[in-house]
Amino acid sequence: MVPEYNHGYNAATKNALDYLHDEWRNKPVGFVSYGGIAAGTRSVQMLIPAVTSLGMIPAVTSVNIPLIRRMITPEGEFAATRILDDSGIAMLDELARWIADLKSVRA
Repeated sequence: MVPEYNHGYNAATKNALDYLHDEWRNKPVGFVSYGGIAAGTRSVQMLIPAVTSLGMIPAVTSVNIPLIRRMITPEGEFAATRILDDSGIAMLDELARWIADLKSVRA
């Protein structure tokens, strides 16, 4: 899950990429982003060239959560919409295909 800060991704995400890039090379990556009206999509757009340069394969499908505070119930639980559920399923299906396709590359 990637937040958007000032139209970009946060320092914790950058640190994870720098630290784990060898372990994540030749593996697919999916993005779940959140934010205001842009739903964190600008941070994902900045991450795509970063993960690609580190040898990861970004999924085309992503889960983008707009106005995330509106998705939190009074009990503090996240209440996903059907659209978010569908995009999550589509992204996981895409990642599963990439995992199978990249198995021989990682061997």
